[in-house]
Amino acid sequence: MPNSSSGTSKFQYSALLKKHLTYSDVKIEYDFQELLRIIKDSRDLIASEPTLLEIQLPCIVVGDIHGQYLDLHRIFGMLGQGGKPGQVSRRYLFLGDYVDRGPNSLECILTLLLNKLAYPKMFNLLRGNHESTPINRVYGFHQELIDRFNTENGTLLWKSFNELFSFLPLAAIIHGKILCMHGGIGPTLNSLDDIRNIKRPLEDPNSNQLACDLLWADPMIDLKGYIPNVVRGVSVYFGEDAVVSVCEKLKVDLIVRAHQVSCF
Repeated sequence: MPNSSSGTSKFQYSALLKKHLTYSDVKIEYDFQELLRIIKDSRDLIASEPTLLEIQLPCIVVGDIHGQYLDLHRIFGMLGQGGKPGQVSRRYLFLGDYVDRGPNSLECILTLLLNKLAYPKMFNLLRGNHESTPINRVYGFHQELIDRFNTENGTLLWKSFNELFSFLPLAAIIHGKILCMHGGIGPTLNSLDDIRNIKRPLEDPNSNQLACDLLWADPMIDLKGYIPNVVRGVSVYFGEDAVVSVCEKLKVDLIVRAHQVSCF
């Protein structure tokens, strides 16, 4: 397996990884059995990682992808991409929501998983709220797999991907000072160990309040503390004072999240 330091050993998915290094609007043809092997290998690798990743600087943090394969390649085009053995110089942290909504969920998640397998320390993947069965059954991923493979094989791939998703880490701490997650914070977050102690696989993130908040919570301007998130119907809204309190308790300087469109 190639890595960021040597890249000398043979990577078994090199040919498929190469197909993902340049953008094409033509959907990639995948071998069903090879996809199952990639999912299993990715699951085994990701399951060996902690629930709270610890990452060093420099690191590029990327928010929602949502099946937008062109956008993913635009990001790599601007910031640099993995894939060439021995030439990966940029560390990435992706904050989840790789699938659903967009037309190319499969290309997006495979691009990230193949790079993760090839360069495990340089490509770091967190779980988003769309990496769970109740959500990606409805918002496009399940149907995309059925359309591309057939009902039986597409559903088997979908279940296999969601088993993999159940092992994804829920948060990351960069340089010991920058806390990153997909959604946000919640009232049960009192220490980094609270995140570390969340057990995986976690099939239903909503069964654990802190995991639910890490994937679903939203900030609200002028709010004090926390209130139920009535728009999403799950988790909480959190105010600026809650952010300050969590930063002080966890001894971090900054919280970075995704989950919503940012206005610049």
